[in-house]
Amino acid sequence: MIKDGVSRVSRPAVRRGWRGRWTAASGARPAAPFAGGLEAGGSMRISSTRAAALGVAILLVTLPARGSAAREAGTPLGKSNFAVALGGLDAASRSNWVRLGQYTFTADGDVSEEYWSWSQSVRVRRASTGNRASGCTGRDCTVLTAAGWQSARAARTQTGGYRVRGAELRITWDDGHWETWNLASLAGGELAGVELAANDLGATHGFGNGSNAAWSARVPADAVAAADHSAFVHRYSLWKTDSGQAYIDHGDGSPFWVTRWDVCGDRRCLGARTHPRGAPAHTVYYIAPAGTASDDRRDTLWHWRTTLADARHETCYTGNSHVKPMIQIVDDAAGFRGWVGVEASLNQSTSEGPDADDIGVFRILRTGSR
Repeated sequence: MIKDGVSRVSRPAVRRGWRGRWTAASGARPAAPFAGGLEAGGSMRISSTRAAALGVAILLVTLPARGSAAREAGTPLGKSNFAVALGGLDAASRSNWVRLGQYTFTADGDVSEEYWSWSQSVRVRRASTGNRASGCTGRDCTVLTAAGWQSARAARTQTGGYRVRGAELRITWDDGHWETWNLASLAGGELAGVELAANDLGATHGFGNGSNAAWSARVPADAVAAADHSAFVHRYSLWKTDSGQAYIDHGDGSPFWVTRWDVCGDRRCLGARTHPRGAPAHTVYYIAPAGTASDDRRDTLWHWRTTLADARHETCYTGNSHVKPMIQIVDDAAGFRGWVGVEASLNQSTSEGPDADDIGVFRILRTGSR
């Protein structure tokens, strides 16, 4: 299905509340509420007032404080930084939304998030990343993305607390909302996975991956291009329409449509085309950093059909192209494992309105050994 030439195929703050309470796992004991003395022979004499205080102290020590399970276990599966995609997708709705975030967990039960979000209810346009991709697709173009993603300052933030019980991760945000996730260890323990189990946000789809790689641990374009992309599994849930009939398109288990990427002239971007060089290109694909800075793991994927640009007498398409913000998945050993992303391709150039939107969540992931 093609809509205007488009192939249809969400500053950490200090968490207050749980901190300050002593638990056996925190290691910070309160001052002793009593000061009994030893008599000769080693016997302890304690007044009735002190005995009562002792009873309170014992109760404080033996009853587990909220969040203690997380403190005992450390961060979820021992991982601190999770790239997470969430989506509220309903075929009957024209108010679908997606959110792409960076969850940062601390060992004492706190979590913070930076996130960017897009909704059919807010008709944002495509925006320039400022990155010109030359010499890699046959079309030298400045890569576009969903408006807002090009700026790290556009992120919203929130804080909360979490606990881990077995394979379940539960997050309670300071605004009262909550999420539960199923945890899984991947890639021989170098990576963790999360799958959305329940929430009160209205999200219907969600997944992500975590490790101890810093958010600044960006994998350069040449290393991404050198990876065996035929081993990466593409999973997606996307809201689309076909002749006005909306549906959720699902896919999982196969590689992404592009398995070979060329490094562009600036050595920061990647490009690909669906036909070999010398033949007419059907679709061109670009991957670029989210903005002109390259100090984080945010990327964007941009693709469109060249025949549609030609029909508008354009070298670089200005119609309803596919814009897909992504975060690099990097394992504990700094290995490239793919991307967690969202599609926020909102119609900006036809009268169809939301019926020409593509919006959803996706992941391109390799979990096998290196």
